[in-house]
Order: sequence, then structure tokens, then C-alpha cells
Amino acid sequence: MMRRLDSNRCRSKKGSILLMVLVLIIVVSYVLTKFVERAQVEVQGEGYYVERARLRLQAWSMLEVAVAVLADVKAIDEAIYAPAQGWGDPIDYSKIEIPDGMNVTFEFIDESSKLSINELDEGSLFLLFDEMDFDLDVSQTLTNTLLDWIDEDDDARIDGAESREYSTTELEMHPANGPLRSLDELSSVIGFKDHFFDENGFPNDNFKRLSEVVTYHPVLQMNVNSASPLALQSLAGLNEIQVETIQDYLAGLDGESGTSDDNYFANAGEMTDVIGEIERGVPITQQISVLTVKVTVQEKGSSYSLIGTFSTDTETTENGETGDLEYPFVFLELREEPGMNNANPT
Repeated sequence: MMRRLDSNRCRSKKGSILLMVLVLIIVVSYVLTKFVERAQVEVQGEGYYVERARLRLQAWSMLEVAVAVLADVKAIDEAIYAPAQGWGDPIDYSKIEIPDGMNVTFEFIDESSKLSINELDEGSLFLLFDEMDFDLDVSQTLTNTLLDWIDEDDDARIDGAESREYSTTELEMHPANGPLRSLDELSSVIGFKDHFFDENGFPNDNFKRLSEVVTYHPVLQMNVNSASPLALQSLAGLNEIQVETIQDYLAGLDGESGTSDDNYFANAGEMTDVIGEIERGVPITQQISVLTVKVTVQEKGSSYSLIGTFSTDTETTENGETGDLEYPFVFLELREEPGMNNANPT
């Protein structure tokens, strides 16, 4: 009887030890699994930043290529007018080789196809909003609230808004009493949030149309070679027939923009020959004064974009000096946009 009890106790003790060992194995396995997962995340994260740094370097190199091509074209033609000059594809123009497996794209935005929103007067703003099909009372409100936002005083215009008016709204901002530093800033201006942004605060179609006509960069004369019909009609005062004639001329014989037979105006005389005489003082030119270049480098699911905006006027900067840098253009803004990486952990 005693032996049977001892045997049961021994078997029970062995079972407890086995259970403890199994629990210990499960715990260790869980810890090892988490350790491996964390190590994998750290390795992937480190790889992401290494890849990001490499693509960033390539993006800067490609921006240099674009700038060099534009500088070469300007040296030959004495001005930059339009991509039809041949600079629309810097890789083809420069004949440089891109590493295997890498894709490089360039996007050019002619800021001088627009006018500076910070320099437009009351009449120009009202006509612009009217051309965008806003009701007269809405156009008047948008015009005056924007001018009150930009001007230096705190005196509200009729249908305008200064600090006192903003204090009675849900908007947390107050007038900047200075120029817009981006078009996104319009979301803080009374009236614009309702008409140019959706319920989630994202820019809508009206905002897109407006951004094709105005810029916050210092542009006082729009380049007719890239200006939109809305800009030519509302801000330059051209009629529909003149605008259509310009568009037909720029599109070339095939009637399609962006093809090899595109035309461009190189001087005022050429434009006069096409559409006839225009009134003096119309804010139109044939040259690009401010240009934005977006370079995107892609490779193996990763991408990186570099966006540079520069003035093609090499004589002076905003403060009247060129500085010590030997550079063909004066940069006004530089932004970087790291893209998606499929290997990046979520």
C-alpha cells in the first residue's frame, strides 16, 4: 500500500515538472517570436532609412540635371519660354544614363502662367471670382475677406473681415495682415473654407481651378505660353476668340498640346501677329519667370520626390543680392517628399 502511494506521488511530481517545462517552453517560444519580430522590424526600418537616403541623393542629382539643362537652354535662347524649347525631358536632353531598375520622372509647373494672389487688386479679384461662376455677393465677400487678410491694417471692408469678425466665428485663426505664404492658408479665410474646401477640409474643384490661375510666388506678369484660358480671360482681359486663337497656335498643326510640333511665343511681336494688338498694360509676357520642378525617383517599390521652385532672374534675389553661391537660378523654395516603401513596416 505504501509503495503504491509513493508511486502515485512520484508520478504526480513528474507530471508537475513536465507541465512546468511545457509552460516554460511556451513562454520562451513567445518571447523568441516577439524578439524575432522586433528585430525584423528594426532591420526593415534601418533598411528603409538607408534606401531613403540613397534615393534622396539621386533626387538631388536629378534636380541638378534639370537645372543644368534649363541653364543651357537659357544660354542658347536667352530666355526660357516653354517645354517646346526641348527641356521638357532633361534625361533625353542631357543624354545621361539612369541606373538599371530606377525610374526618374520630371514634372514642371510654370508658376508664371499665373499671377501672384498677393498682388491682385479688388477689381481683378472680383472679376476672377465672377469668371469662376460665383454669385455676385459671394464674389464680393471672397474679394474683401481676402484683401482684409492680406492688408496691414485692422479696418474691415464692407463684406470683409478683420480680427473682430473672426472672433465671432469658429475659425481659430485671425487675419495675417501680410501676404499668403501658401494657397492652403485660404482655408483660414472667412468664405474660402465653404467654397474652396470640402467638409473634411480638403481642397475641392474650385480650389484646383483657382490654383491654376494664381500663385503665392512673386509673379507680376503671366507667361502666355502656359497660362490657362481662365487666367487669360479673367486676369489678362482677353476675349474668348483671342484665347482660342492662342491655344490653337500653341498646340501646333496636330491640334494637341504636349506633342513635338507645339509652338511658343518668343516675343510680343509674334503674339500680336497671331491675335492682333492688345491693350497697353496687360500683365502678359512670353517668358517663364518662376518655375517649379518636381523630381521623383522610384526603385523597387520605394520613391522619393524633391520639389524646387526658383526664379529664372539671375540678377537679384528678393533682398537685392545674389549671395556667394555660383548657381544659375535663385531658389525660392525647396521641399522633400519621401514616398512609399513597400518594405517599410506598418
